[in-house]
Amino acid sequence: MPSYPSPHQIEEIFQDGEAGPQVLRGIIEYFDPKVQLVVVGHEHHMSGSNHAKDDFFGAFHEMLDFSQPSRLDVIRVIGGGDSPWACVECFAHGKSKAGKKFHHEFCWVVRFSPAGKIVKLRCYYDSAHMDDHVNHHRENKDKAADANAAAT
Repeated sequence: MPSYPSPHQIEEIFQDGEAGPQVLRGIIEYFDPKVQLVVVGHEHHMSGSNHAKDDFFGAFHEMLDFSQPSRLDVIRVIGGGDSPWACVECFAHGKSKAGKKFHHEFCWVVRFSPAGKIVKLRCYYDSAHMDDHVNHHRENKDKAADANAAAT
């Protein structure tokens, strides 16, 4: 029977602790070249499948201010070891570029290959929370663009 990453190893893959500008980028190192990335949902900004591997976390980098203290904590890992599947429950906290607090609880369901690469990542986000932040970010970008246009 193949052995997959243990719950402890999975926690180390996803645990970011103190986050900086490269937050979440370490996870990408574990992506299989043909990883399937899915954000579960139907009517929110981030839902969909087949996100580009290199841009997968782009929405977070666009709206969060990583010059401020931020963290990604793994709450628990269920699975792994003898199973290719694991559920990773996380809590992220920080601030948006507009100064709004970002406290987000979510789960990632991942499937590992026997080589320890992530071949499938299904994201279960708090869609109302994410939409609120995406809308707030867009409104602030639009206000800034309007102010710049008025100044010229």
